[in-house]
Amino acid sequence: MRETLRRWIADAETNQAIDDFRLNTRLAQLDYLVDRNKDLYYSLVGELFDMVRDGAADPADWASVGRGLDSVSHELQQGAGADALFFSSIAFYLGGFPASAVMTMRRADPEYWETSVEAAAYELLTRGMNSGSSLTGALLRSVRTGDLQVVNAAVATAEASVAQALDTGPEEWVAHRLYLALLQRFQQTNLRAVLPDGVIKRWDPLVESFLDRQQPVWDFFPSQIEAINAGLLTSSQSYSLQMPTGTGKTALTETLIFDHLTRSPHSKAVLLVPYRALARELRGSVGRYLTSMGLRSRTVYGGTVPGIEEREELVDVRVIIATPEALTGLIGAHPELLQTISLVVCDEGHLLDSGARGVGLELLLARLKARNPSPRIVFISAIVPNVEEINSWLGGSDATVVRSDYRPSIAEFAVLRPFGSGRTATIGLELHEPVTSVPSHTLPEFLRPTDFQDTNPITRRRNSYAHSSTKTRAVAAARKALALGPVAVFATEKGGNRGVVGLANELLKQIDSGLALPAPSSYVNDTQIVESVVAYLSHEFGDGWIGTRALHAGAIVHHGDIPQETREVLEELVSNRHVSMVLCTSTLAEGVNLPLRTMVLYSVKRSSDGRAPEAMLARDIKNLVGRAGRAGSSTRGLVICANPDDWKVVSPVAEGQPGEPVEGAVIELIRRLARALAHSERQLTNGVLEANAPLLPLVDGVDAALIELIRDELGEDEFIQIAENLADETFASAKANNNERAVLNTVFELRARRMVEMRSTGRLALTRTSSARPRLVDRVINDLLPRYERWRTTDSAVDVELIRVLVDWALQQPGFTSDAETEYRRTEITDLGGSLTTLVLAWLEGRSYEHIAERVGVSADTLLRIHAKVVMYNFVTLVEQAIALIQEHLAVTGDEALAPVIAALPDFLRFGVSTSAARELMARGMRHRLAAVALGTDPAMDNTFNNIFATPWSIARDLLADEDTWLSRLGTLVYRRTVLDVAVRRGT
Repeated sequence: MRETLRRWIADAETNQAIDDFRLNTRLAQLDYLVDRNKDLYYSLVGELFDMVRDGAADPADWASVGRGLDSVSHELQQGAGADALFFSSIAFYLGGFPASAVMTMRRADPEYWETSVEAAAYELLTRGMNSGSSLTGALLRSVRTGDLQVVNAAVATAEASVAQALDTGPEEWVAHRLYLALLQRFQQTNLRAVLPDGVIKRWDPLVESFLDRQQPVWDFFPSQIEAINAGLLTSSQSYSLQMPTGTGKTALTETLIFDHLTRSPHSKAVLLVPYRALARELRGSVGRYLTSMGLRSRTVYGGTVPGIEEREELVDVRVIIATPEALTGLIGAHPELLQTISLVVCDEGHLLDSGARGVGLELLLARLKARNPSPRIVFISAIVPNVEEINSWLGGSDATVVRSDYRPSIAEFAVLRPFGSGRTATIGLELHEPVTSVPSHTLPEFLRPTDFQDTNPITRRRNSYAHSSTKTRAVAAARKALALGPVAVFATEKGGNRGVVGLANELLKQIDSGLALPAPSSYVNDTQIVESVVAYLSHEFGDGWIGTRALHAGAIVHHGDIPQETREVLEELVSNRHVSMVLCTSTLAEGVNLPLRTMVLYSVKRSSDGRAPEAMLARDIKNLVGRAGRAGSSTRGLVICANPDDWKVVSPVAEGQPGEPVEGAVIELIRRLARALAHSERQLTNGVLEANAPLLPLVDGVDAALIELIRDELGEDEFIQIAENLADETFASAKANNNERAVLNTVFELRARRMVEMRSTGRLALTRTSSARPRLVDRVINDLLPRYERWRTTDSAVDVELIRVLVDWALQQPGFTSDAETEYRRTEITDLGGSLTTLVLAWLEGRSYEHIAERVGVSADTLLRIHAKVVMYNFVTLVEQAIALIQEHLAVTGDEALAPVIAALPDFLRFGVSTSAARELMARGMRHRLAAVALGTDPAMDNTFNNIFATPWSIARDLLADEDTWLSRLGTLVYRRTVLDVAVRRGT
């Protein structure tokens, strides 16, 4: 592409940005664009035909032409505007941007086109939005059935039509020539053409699934094609894929799993994901799709000890979607699974560096790859620069690394630059687009003093709103960006003045002041749905909770302390475009795909424990900003850095620099341990390992691997050698120096000795059969068990004595009290045991968060913080381990069985219920705790005399048929979603 045209396109987009942001500004450098829209249009069309004629071109050039034609379409009238969108869509498609092509073509009005071939192109690029073309239908049927001769024949016919169209006239020829180019591209990229031996019947379920989705998939992205052509589906070697966010990793993973399992009918595949939130999302997408293809899936993410539903009927399960800790627990309970797992896909693999989560992931992968034969491992990440190193560790070669820089929409970066000071300061938007005629790429007066003025309703005097803070400017910039589409404002912290809560308070303050900036409420598309969510939030958290107040104003508050049930409700509001502003932490980047057009970075530095703020890693920023501009929602995304001082941290990402290499959390722990040992001159012992909370993830991960390997016939020295061999399989061993490797081997040796010691006392069998952690066995059997007398007889989950015993015991475990004290900070509560007991009992009773906060005596935000970290993670994890050990101990000693209500206590705690019916409803997929509690306590659940085949699920369905009763009890949102839950079985 000519440099002058490239610059012209960029300048036109800058001009369009001025209009989009509704700025009353004029840039003299862009005066040459006045009255030259048609000139640009003709130049772009000419460039398009040059590229079509010449064939291969840089995808970036195709995208530039597509974006340029899209921009100029806004300035053209009627038919010319429709033609510009038509040409834009074709440019996107030919460049390998099918999602952008579909989105652009759907905005065009086909009434202006007179030829049948234009109608056929329109239908091909709107993907089923409009039907009627027999040719498009034939193409789709050919892909569905695998008869690609139809596609080949269509291309041949189109080639002949191009030649004939020359005799008709230029307009006819243009339409036919472009349609031919579309068909030729489709011929190369359609599903069947890309899949190896794609016409065979084995692919039918996968192809039909892709074609029949709400957003149909007819062809593959270039990044997916690159991976498939590199042998991902035909090789048995381990692979590593580096693919940017939004480039089709999920669909490629589906394809890989389907291919592997249909060729290996007696094996299982595992999809490892780092977060429970992502596992839940994939349960309803990948899990559901694969199950519909005949590959039954099971999603396991509840905890370290698998629940009843997670363990049942595993023989017929072909796909396991799990977090590393959940898979470790499942394998512990069912070691025979390891014999059948032949493919492991590790998604979001950069989480190898993520603290305890990374330790568990690395040790699990080391354990899997040490097996003989080992499963094939496919490692996927958008942001790991040293992916070759990780691939080599996993057993791959240079030929099995696939790097793709393809992105279905471009990312533009900008930074807010203040000019002047005080209340008269203006804020410019400095755009970092590589080609433009505008000096410094700046839109001056992006935010002006008049944006921060309001009128006193009594005096009618104009008041100025202080706007010198980064927070004020970040929120104001986000409000102005609403004109482009959905916007997220990111903060590194959840609460406090520097966090998401502070952003929400600033937004509400601006709205209350009546600033002349776009109001988020003006961009609410369905007030009835949003009001139902406001009512839901009000019931759960109270009218005064910041999340309730923010949504009432048209914005969502989203962070990791908010319960998963609620986060899913809020995410649906954004996904369905009901709400267009989100105030969030990086939790929003944990694999959940939302149609964000703009992301405002309020801060990229985080502080903890009163220490100086530390900048986020460049690779984490890259992963975060990849959420702006998603395929199918926009052709580009805008990332605004609100603090100019943060630009030096963000700019390497904008420039495409690779970021920091992944070292792995295990080597980080080993290095810390080596330094501590050298400094203190202490000897490393099992007592030291088990007493230090930061080392517990390492201890537990090593133990889980060694339990599988220990056998009765192995002597101590022989088993220690096996343990050291396993240590050599870790990524940490590959990264370590001699001293660090010695410390690593010592850790494995010590844990091996602990396993041998436990084997000699008979207690190793307890942990092996219960999936519990070996370090807890003595603490549970010797300490916890004697504290409570009614393990076998209690009949209530809300037994005050039981809960207090468990809380007091938990507070004595390494790290628990310090974590609790951290989360209780800035409260007046000194009796942690009493407070946590009150909280847990109210949670089990099914109380709302507002009610629990009042009972505990803390704010809703403080309650959510304590609930998320101390209760739902630390406490539940300890309790599920303890209950599993006690249950096995009682079985081994021949005593009476554990009381059913205590056996189910981990699930009761996980779901926040106290009846068996409510527990089963939640475990089977009911999304709302409020509904499960209300339905689970209904007398009908205990009255199965007339129908012995009735289940809580079927009873709930019958009860909900009484809309008058249950709509008022549950509220509109919960009732509607729960009716859907029981109508469609969600569990997989």
